[in-house]
Order: sequence, then C-alpha cells, then structure tokens
Amino acid sequence: MVATSKDDLSKVITQAQQGDQRAFDTIYDRFADALFRYVYARCGDASVAEDLVGDLWVRVVERLASFRLPPSGVDPAFAAWLYRIAHNLVVDHFRRKSSGNVPLDPSISDKEPTPDEHAMSNDERRTLHAAIARLTPDQREIVLLRFIEERSNAEVASLTGRSEGAVKVMQHRALGALAKLLGGSRGHRPQGQEAE
Repeated sequence: MVATSKDDLSKVITQAQQGDQRAFDTIYDRFADALFRYVYARCGDASVAEDLVGDLWVRVVERLASFRLPPSGVDPAFAAWLYRIAHNLVVDHFRRKSSGNVPLDPSISDKEPTPDEHAMSNDERRTLHAAIARLTPDQREIVLLRFIEERSNAEVASLTGRSEGAVKVMQHRALGALAKLLGGSRGHRPQGQEAE
C-alpha cells in the first residue's frame, strides 16, 4: 500500500519517481483538486482550466524524476514545485492568447487562418489522432469522452460504469501515455527515445 499521510510524502514521491503508478495516483489524488481550483481562479474558464491542468499533469509525469527531495519541508517544497508549473502554464496561456489577438498588419484579417497555419493545424491534428489511436482502448475512451465530447468526470464515470476517481486516474495515465507518444513538449526527449 502506498503511504498517504503528510509525513510520508517524501516516500510517495520517491516511489513515484521509481515508476510506482499507485504512488503517482496518490500524488494526483492529493493535489489535483487544489491545482484545478488554483488554475480556474486565474483563468476563469473551466474548459481552459481543465486543458491547462491536463497539461500540468503531463509535465509532472515528464519532470517528476528531476524533483529533488529537500532534507526537510518536503510538503511545502513539492507543493511549490507543482504550483510553479501551474503558474507557468497559466502565464504561457495568456501570453499566447494576447499575442494571437494582435495582428502584425492591420490590413490582414485574423478570422481566417493562413494556408500555412491551416496545414500546420491539420498536421498537428493528424499527429494527435495517431497518438490517441495508440492508447489502450480504455484510455482512448476516456480521452475521447473527456476532451473530444467535453464531458465531465461524473458523466464519463456514469457512461463507462467506473467511479469518478477511476476516471481521473485513467485520464492522467492516458495523458502521460500521450505525452510519451508525442515526444513531450519543448526540451523533452525526441519521439522514440526511451527514458533510462
């Protein structure tokens, strides 16, 4: 059984860093709701907050091995690490949003994408669809219901006959698998390169 008390957080983190999925689930269960509330409070849009929190957990999966346990004060140090990731995602979101609203040339309409943007968007969609197709059937179902059909965790739980907690766990596993399939975001391993 994975440790769950505040005093055992360092043990749970160590287990998760060694690949223990149950330990990662414990971390997710402990921090997911608070991180969602933090992101939602800053962006004011539940859909955007869900997307950003999904990205957050992908980054946590990718970067957990780099977190160094301090000799004392593990709980506040780890929480600060998580909230820093959340903060950076929110800041990046608003930077992209504001930069997308400022046209370079006032005579260019920003309503229609350029042919290059359209082609890039199609390539990204194809890449994403190919990665989703490589997920397990259960993971694929959760991703499609949550992000394509935009259903809540409660609706997905009802539709699939699972508990809401199980849906959340499957969701973060699916997002982790997608991150690996897509090669992560900037500065991460290229696609096909295995972790050591």
